[in-house]
Amino acid sequence: MDILEYINENVFTYKADIPSLEYAKSYLQERDYPPQEKQLVITILDRNEDPEALRSTVIQLAMTNILKEIFLKIDRDHFQVQTIIVSDQSDLDIAKTNRGLLYTVKDVLTNMLGTADHPRIFHFHFDGQISQIAYECLRDPLRIRKEEKGSPILGKGINMAISSLVSSDLSTAGRRDRDTVLVYMDAENKEVNYRDPFLLGSPLIYEGSPILFSKAAFKRYHMEGERRKLGGRVNASLGVPLISMLIYKGLIPLKKTIVYPLSGEIGIERNLFWSMRIAKRFGVETTTLLQLFGRDEKGNTMLPEERFLQVDLGINMDQPIAEGKPGREVLRGVRRMSEDIIHSTFQIMGKQIRETWGSYEEFMKMFKEFQRHSMERWIQSHDNRLITGGISHEQLRRVVYSVVRENADNLYAEEKLLKKNFRKIREALSPGDEGFMPPINKIKDAMGNNFEELRERLIQKAERIY
Repeated sequence: MDILEYINENVFTYKADIPSLEYAKSYLQERDYPPQEKQLVITILDRNEDPEALRSTVIQLAMTNILKEIFLKIDRDHFQVQTIIVSDQSDLDIAKTNRGLLYTVKDVLTNMLGTADHPRIFHFHFDGQISQIAYECLRDPLRIRKEEKGSPILGKGINMAISSLVSSDLSTAGRRDRDTVLVYMDAENKEVNYRDPFLLGSPLIYEGSPILFSKAAFKRYHMEGERRKLGGRVNASLGVPLISMLIYKGLIPLKKTIVYPLSGEIGIERNLFWSMRIAKRFGVETTTLLQLFGRDEKGNTMLPEERFLQVDLGINMDQPIAEGKPGREVLRGVRRMSEDIIHSTFQIMGKQIRETWGSYEEFMKMFKEFQRHSMERWIQSHDNRLITGGISHEQLRRVVYSVVRENADNLYAEEKLLKKNFRKIREALSPGDEGFMPPINKIKDAMGNNFEELRERLIQKAERIY
């Protein structure tokens, strides 16, 4: 199958494994409605997003337990969200606003639900005390320098990792780690509703279910003024072409493509999450896929394809972070995100990529073709072709292509003696896994009993709202 045929058949088709709620209900019915065996924890990751969007998101997700009974006729024994954590890396003023709005959420839910079933809601802010705890207990794995110990700890991957440590209180810490399922949601999606955690979480929470990892697919838009504009720029220009060409060449041995590689909405068994290295900043979505499904140097994969589901959440209407900004600033943000993604990808799979594409020229030739076809399919798959941020599709393509080109040039530079020596010096000064945390299970083994003490200190910092 040539590249164009592969792209047309597989990319942006939005054919997910659980395309509807009816399918999910049938999944339970065929298994005689098994009781829920694993606790389900939703973590909402926030970093200076729109507080009102966060408030709406929390209300919608907190209604999951009661609405799925009303509309899906599934009771609490068969599906229940136990906890919602707002894991907040926002600046202090925005975090205070978020906290205040969460207390208004409490009032709204109390008036609406009364004594009806609802999840516990916590606000977990990455303040100076969290930085101090991390410095004392996680200085080496996080590579925190002494001069940074009082600084806020930032990065989406770090947010996911540390919030996972407070995903159950100590009364349930004796349960097996595989008895907790984490569902991660972004804070800015204005179209979130009770169906999302059901679709992401229900395949993972039953005894004997083979599924350990679920990932969302959707069509992303922004509202800028009165106009709806196309979102998912970096996903279309880098995430989809990069992951698709790795699948195409067999480095990721999946029979189906990944519809939205950069979606942050996932469901994952906590022990599986704790078994991976976690990219600290952008790139955590891509590196999760590469570690779970990519072939290692021995040709093995961490997770078989049959333990993975993609679910279609429909439309994702997120915050217009580029609205009103100059095009140059928008493109700088695209470049920063792209650099993190491609750098992390090459850290994990650089050797296999060099062996598969014998030269820098071969790799870039295929990436260019995948990128061109992917962006064309991206535009065609939406009913609105206006791109957000006031930049053209060609500007977007060129910026992302230049980032890949620069990093690929460094990756293949080992073949050149002078650059090879420079690379060794650079890696000695800056280790190859500098952008990653070690697996949490590895940290847990190294810390022994101190690991639970760390978790207790962090849990005490999570403020219960509801």
